[in-house]
Amino acid sequence: MTSRTRRLHNSIQKLAKRKIRLSGLKSRDMARWANLNLIDWLNKSHSVSAQRVIEIIGLAQSGFALAQELRQTVTDDQHRSCLTRIMEIVSKLNAVLFRYDCKAKIFWYGSTLSRQYLFLSRSARDPEITAVAFLIENLALAHRVRRCFECKRWFFAITEHQKYCRDRCRKSHAAQGEVFLEKRRTYMRDYRQRQKEADTRAKRLAKEK
Repeated sequence: MTSRTRRLHNSIQKLAKRKIRLSGLKSRDMARWANLNLIDWLNKSHSVSAQRVIEIIGLAQSGFALAQELRQTVTDDQHRSCLTRIMEIVSKLNAVLFRYDCKAKIFWYGSTLSRQYLFLSRSARDPEITAVAFLIENLALAHRVRRCFECKRWFFAITEHQKYCRDRCRKSHAAQGEVFLEKRRTYMRDYRQRQKEADTRAKRLAKEK
């Protein structure tokens, strides 16, 4: 089991009382909780602090992707290579988290990334520390934090395959794809017609000679 130790100040205690483990929530409730603690802030902020949180998201996602790759390795060399890359990700994550006053530590436990943390200070009203706390607590769900393929806004994916933040973006992207395909079809049809006319012209000129 994952070891978690927390000594919370009053402001963070209030946050903890409202907290529900995402593993016990339905997908849409998960998304609402992620929006409240992380997603809404990422979409509003373009600050250095937001970029730090985005770096944590990227590293965590890379770590879990490598964990999946590790389970599919066949040879010992592949296993060692993948494990080495995982430990590099763990080291980078710990270096980034070192700046936060929460004594967070990421480590490789069994066959996945795990964590320990101890919040000591900093107000829960700080959106950066709230976002970091959310990511540390729900590290295994970092792969659900994504950017929409269409509008590039951050969102929490309700399903594993979700690529768009809302239905409108999905339809808009699909429509653009159809427009591109239609332009391509028109281009190829015109191209073939021009080639046919060129061949006919060449044959006629050859006969005239």
